[in-house]
Order: sequence, then C-alpha cells, then structure tokens
Amino acid sequence: MSENLSVQPTSNSHQCEQTTKSGARCLANTVNGSNFCFTHDPAFAEERTAARRRGGEHKHIAVLPADTPEISLKSGSEIAAIAERMINLTLRGEIDAKVSNAALGWANISLKVRGTIVLEERIAELEAALKMVQQPLPTLAEGRQPAGHAEKNP
Repeated sequence: MSENLSVQPTSNSHQCEQTTKSGARCLANTVNGSNFCFTHDPAFAEERTAARRRGGEHKHIAVLPADTPEISLKSGSEIAAIAERMINLTLRGEIDAKVSNAALGWANISLKVRGTIVLEERIAELEAALKMVQQPLPTLAEGRQPAGHAEKNP
C-alpha cells in the first residue's frame, strides 16, 4: 500500500476507505474484492490512466457542418422558427444538444435585443412628440392673436 493512502476503519464494507484531501471519507462504493473505489484503488492506476486518455481522444467540439445554411433572426417569427427547429432536431438526436443549447441561447439574446430596439424606437418617438407639445406657443406680443379672435382692420 502506498504511504499517501490514509485508510480508516469502515462501518460500511461497501464504502471506499480512502480519505479525501479535506480529510473526509470518500463516499464512493468499493470495487469488487477491494476496500477502495476505482479512483483510489492503486491496482487500477493503469486503467484510470487509459480511461482518461480515451476520454481525451473522443472529446471534440460539437459544431454544425460547414455547409449548414445561414439562419436569419430578423423577426420574432424567424427566431421562434429556429427555436422550434433546434428543439425538434435535438429531441430526434439529429443535432448535438450543445449546439442546440448554444443556438437557443443566441436566439434568446437576439429576441431580447430586438425587443430593446423596439422600445428604444418607441421612446424616441414619444420624446419627439413630447418636445413638440412642450414648445411654447407664440404670444400676442409676437404678433399672433389668441385662437378664436379675428384680426381687426383699422
């Protein structure tokens, strides 16, 4: 047994006897015929290394093919259509969930940006209308007669 292994007596024969870095007992179940889990059993060191290597070999970034057509997110209906398509492709297993999740995230951002743009345009229109209403009307001193008064000829 390695000197860095700290074995504690166990009340549960199926729980790993190794302690973690924090000093707590490992909660993993033991492998058959051992007092340790797969992670802590020295007998499985080569298998752990091989498993990590295999995991790294198969790890890749999920992307759509280069010939995938561009999508348009110029309207709420287009955003809804792409969201519906991504959901269906994911549920049928035709697209990686990571790609779908990213696409739906960007669609959500696009939808929020479009909503913000509409609100900004409406605010600008209201501010312009408010400025027109707030402009002072010409007074009598400036030569304008009050409404409803006809100009008299001398």
